[in-house]
Formats: sequence, C-alpha cells, structure tokens
Amino acid sequence: MKPAAPTLIIPRYIDANRTAQYLGITTQALYNLFARRYVPFRKMGKKLVFDVQELDAYIARLDGINANEAAERMMGDNTINLN
Repeated sequence: MKPAAPTLIIPRYIDANRTAQYLGITTQALYNLFARRYVPFRKMGKKLVFDVQELDAYIARLDGINANEAAERMMGDNTINLN
C-alpha cells in the first residue's frame, strides 16, 4: 500500500513578511499600504496579520484586466500593433 501524499495546508492568516511575498512587494511597501489603510488587515493581539481571502478580493478590485479579458483581447485581434 502506497503512503498517502502529504496534505498542503495553506494558512488563512499570514504575517507581514509572507503577505509582502504573496503580493510581490517589499515589506516596507506593505507597511506603507497598511498605514494608509489601502490593504485589508487584522490585529490578533499586537500581531498584524492578513487574511489571504481578503487579499485575493483586494487584488481582484485593483485596476487592470483579468486573465479572461486578456485572453479575449489576444484572440480577438490576430495582429500586433507595436506603435
């Protein structure tokens, strides 16, 4: 009998260092966003934590286009305009 594959547990709440990595920014940039209340956060006692689900919703609300829109744009126009 083959042993079961280990289960990957993704925590719902992550600290500032992991949040900065998750967002692809520096920790200092994250603290700047936090200070301006631009990014969702929680306080657990004195510890600052970030909810991964809220971060995903925050990212989804940022300006830009999603993957489906990008694919539609690529498929809808077969020419590439470099100007």
